[in-house]
Amino acid sequence: MEMRIVHDADIAYDYLKNRTRFDYIYQFNNLPAAQWKNVVCYGLFENNALKEIAMVNIDYSVPVLLAVSFSSREYNIELLSRLKRFLPQRFYTHIDKATLEAVFSGCVIHDYEELMNMGLCRYDTIDNKQDNGIIRLGYSDLDDIRQLLTASYPEAWLDEELVKLKENFGVYADGKLISFAGIHAYSEEYQVAAVAHVTTHPEYRRRGYAERVISELLKSLVPKIQFIGLNVKANNISAINCYKKLGFKEYGSFIACEIEINDLLT
Repeated sequence: MEMRIVHDADIAYDYLKNRTRFDYIYQFNNLPAAQWKNVVCYGLFENNALKEIAMVNIDYSVPVLLAVSFSSREYNIELLSRLKRFLPQRFYTHIDKATLEAVFSGCVIHDYEELMNMGLCRYDTIDNKQDNGIIRLGYSDLDDIRQLLTASYPEAWLDEELVKLKENFGVYADGKLISFAGIHAYSEEYQVAAVAHVTTHPEYRRRGYAERVISELLKSLVPKIQFIGLNVKANNISAINCYKKLGFKEYGSFIACEIEINDLLT
C-alpha cells in the first residue's frame, strides 16, 4: 500500500459517492472548487485502488482533519499512521474512536467530545406553514449573531462566508436576537448541507424557539438540498429527541477534538 495526495476532487467523489452521505457531509462539502483549493486530500492506495481518504482543510485558524471511517478502520489506521508525520502540530479533527486510540494515543487531546451524525429522513414532520415570528438572517445581521453565540454558544465555529448565503434564521425579542439556526456546510453541487449553531439565549430557553428556527431553516433547505445533516453531542438526549421529532435519524458517531502532536517525527 502507498499514500498519495489526491489532486482531483472527482477521484475523491468516486470514492465517497457510494457511502452514506450523512456520515461524510463535510467531506462532500470540501469537493466544490471553492473549497477544494483549501484542502489537501490524502489517499491510501492498494494496487492503484483507492481504499481510504483523509482531508486536511487549511482554510481555518486551526487546520481541520476529516478522518472518520465507518467501514474500513484497518485502512484508516494505516493511512493516518503514514500521514501523522505530515500533519500540523495542532489541529482539530473529526475521527473515529478506534483510529484516534491506535494512531494518536501518545498525543495531547483537547476538548474531546463524542458526536452523533444525524440525517433528515422524514419530511412529513416539517410544518410548511409560515412562522411570522422567525426571520431570515444575512451578513448584515452578523453582529447580532455573534453577540448571541458569545452569550450562549461560545465554542461555535461561525463561517462568515456561509452567513452570506442567508440560510440562517432567528427570533428577536426585547430588541435582541435570542434564538438562531444556521449552516456549517453547504453545496448544491453535491447536495449536502449541515445544520449548525443551533442555540437559544439562556434566558429564553425551554420555550420552543430552537425547534421553530430549525423548522424554518429546513423549509428553506429542502427544495435545494437532498442530504441535510447535523452533528450533536452524543449525550445531549433532549437535543437528539428534538431532532428526531423534526424528522432526523441517527447515523454514525465519531470523536471531535483538538490533537497536539508532541513529536512530529513519531
